[in-house]
Amino acid sequence: MKKLTVFLLIAVLAGLGCGRGGDSGKLKVGYVVNYMSHEWYQNICTAARQRAAELGVDLVIADANLDVAAQISKAENLIAQGVKVLVLTPVDAKALDALVRQAKEAGLYVITESNPVPGSDTYVGIDNKESGKKAGRWYAEYAKSNQIEPQILIIGLPNFEDCRLRVEGFKEALAESGIVYTIAQEVDGQGLKEKAFKVAQDALTAHPEVNAIFGINDDSTTGGMAAYQAAGLDQTKLTAIGFGLEGIVGQTALLGHTPYKAVLAMFPNFVGLSLVEAAVALGKGEALPPHYETPTIVLTPENFTTYYRQEGNGYVMNFDAIRRLLPAR
Repeated sequence: MKKLTVFLLIAVLAGLGCGRGGDSGKLKVGYVVNYMSHEWYQNICTAARQRAAELGVDLVIADANLDVAAQISKAENLIAQGVKVLVLTPVDAKALDALVRQAKEAGLYVITESNPVPGSDTYVGIDNKESGKKAGRWYAEYAKSNQIEPQILIIGLPNFEDCRLRVEGFKEALAESGIVYTIAQEVDGQGLKEKAFKVAQDALTAHPEVNAIFGINDDSTTGGMAAYQAAGLDQTKLTAIGFGLEGIVGQTALLGHTPYKAVLAMFPNFVGLSLVEAAVALGKGEALPPHYETPTIVLTPENFTTYYRQEGNGYVMNFDAIRRLLPAR
């Protein structure tokens, strides 16, 4: 009987050791991504895994594949597995209130990326409206310098608040600049190149006078550029302004002597490492601001190499240079 009691006690203690700290005493973090197929999130997750390995964090990543029910289910599984920090890129921020409450009631810290959710400990990501204004200010100055009267096609994604804010900021900066301009049309490209191409085709048929395209991500902008070319319009008259610089798509467009003249860089890999660093800070009991802001800047071919360096056939981020852009926390 004594031997049985000792055995049971050992088993219980071992079970306690596999709690919120992870099986080996490491901080255990669960991350449910909204759409792993997208280049942006692939880069975030790659960097998050690398930073987790460096900091000794047990990071588990699950893909919701744009399914709200799947995101909730996968997050609940992570809660049951004993994560201490739950990270969410919302498929639909409005649908996650109950999940965040559930996680908090279970004693977890909650971080969101891309869009904030009420009740979470912090939101890691950019200031979307201010970043949109940075893009708008750049284009207003460019238009002034080149004596352009802008006729603008905006390719947005109004279903998501972060994308709406980017457009709002862009338009506010134009209004504040004092330049004469016209927004010919706003369309919903759903953040996908194929969809952006189709809706831009229709818009350009109605507005062949368009000489500027602003898209809320690389696929939106490059899809619009492809539609402009397919319409047989004069590409030397087009100025394309992107948002994201998510990876190869944006880099190729920016550096390839195309109408893609500037992009608001969001540095996805830096967002990935920031998610892990924020999780570690929370795990240590540190207080974080409601918005754990990551940096942005307008990049052109002229300043690109300040923030990226060539490695093989591709480019990698200069994290030291990017950190210098960080706002004071």
